[in-house]
Formats: sequence, C-alpha cells, structure tokens
Amino acid sequence: MRQLLRTTDRLIVNALLSVAMILLGIAAVVGFYQVVARFVLEQPSTWSEVLVRTLIVWTVFLALGAALRSGSMIAFDFLYRSIGKRLRPWLDVLIGMASLAVLGVMLWYGLQLTLRVRPQVLAGLDISIAWAYAAVPVGAAAGIVGVLARWAELAWPDRREP
Repeated sequence: MRQLLRTTDRLIVNALLSVAMILLGIAAVVGFYQVVARFVLEQPSTWSEVLVRTLIVWTVFLALGAALRSGSMIAFDFLYRSIGKRLRPWLDVLIGMASLAVLGVMLWYGLQLTLRVRPQVLAGLDISIAWAYAAVPVGAAAGIVGVLARWAELAWPDRREP
C-alpha cells in the first residue's frame, strides 16, 4: 500500500511539473510572438498578453503542489538549524498547519470566485475568465495534496537500505 501511495504521489508531482513546464514554454513562445508582432511587424496582438499572463498564473499554481511536496516552498533552513532536532518535527507540523489553513482559504474562496465570474469573458481570448481564475482552487488543491504527502513521508520515512 505504501509503495502504491509513493508511486501515485510521484506520478502526480511529475504530471504537475510537466504541465507547468509545458505551459511556461508556451508562454515564452507567445511572449516572443507578442514582441515580434508589436515591434517588428508593427501589428500589436490583442490576445497574446492576456494568454501569457494566464499561462504564467497557471504555471505558478500548478508548481505550487510540487513545491510544497518537496518542502521547498518556504525555506526555513535558518529555523531548522537554530532549533534542536527534537523540535524539528513540531516545526514541520506548524508549517504544515499554517500552509493547510492558507490553502484551505485559497481553495474555498478561489472556487467561489471561479464560479462567480463564469459569465465574464477574458478580453482578447473570448473565453470565460473562469478558466484563468480556476488556477487558484486547482493549485490550492494540489498544494493540499503536496502538504499531506510531505507529512506522510516525514511520518513514515522509507526505511529500506540503499
């Protein structure tokens, strides 16, 4: 069972990071097109800036789950070095609880906001602006999974010999 959870966790993290990297690459290409269209062709694009901004927001929120999973979202290295080894598990719990509280608020209000803005259209793309706002609850849900997976790893470390 533990191996199944680890494999599923690894697949989710890799999928999140892969999609985030693809979206960032698309944002870079579209951003390059925007510069060429504006300054070389002198025909500014009406859709490219909005698309780049939306793709970058999605990239950040998708990578959030992977960052929280690896414990690299907020670096507390100074605190870890300052406190004794006995208190480090309590610091992990404190950081995780604070993260879950913030992510829970983001999930709840992000979902409410996404549902509320469905009728509005994203300028230049003619799609619902809810597609852009949906990054918040999706990223928050991925972050919650990341925090819980990190806790599980800290609670039940892999005890196999290398």
